[in-house]
Amino acid sequence: MKNLFTFCVLAVLSLAVAPQAVKSAPLCPFGNATLHGTYVVSGSGSIPGLGPAAALGEVTFDGHGNSTATFTASFNGTIKTITVPGTYTVNPDCTGTHVEVTSHYFFVATPDGNKTSWVETDPGTVLSGTIVRLHPLDDETAQSRSGQNHLVPASLRRTSRPSATARR
Repeated sequence: MKNLFTFCVLAVLSLAVAPQAVKSAPLCPFGNATLHGTYVVSGSGSIPGLGPAAALGEVTFDGHGNSTATFTASFNGTIKTITVPGTYTVNPDCTGTHVEVTSHYFFVATPDGNKTSWVETDPGTVLSGTIVRLHPLDDETAQSRSGQNHLVPASLRRTSRPSATARR
């Protein structure tokens, strides 16, 4: 009788737990720190009132949600060099948004932050491209970030202050 009771309790507990989905770890658990460092940015498309456009340059992400981009662009054959500040947000699923002055972008980053693909989301504008980190994470760091042992870039680690008891 005791074995039957134990079996029934285990069966009920199993059924209670079974329907719940197993939560997986976020792909980009570092949020904005996923993007840090300097990247090559390139893109092309069309801008209303200007025509075809293409750009190549660099964007630097600080790991805290701020960026600075400097690029050379061709707007219907007119060449301009542009530097713009921006802000960005990386979501746990590696999607994100980036705003530079009046331009708005949606992007998807790789979990190691080495590459993103982006599209401008302003009405009428058709621009898309990629961003690739100039100094990719080494294999060891990339592997550790893809599992449960995530590393935070040294420049973004929070340093703890010595406690009052540690001082003499």
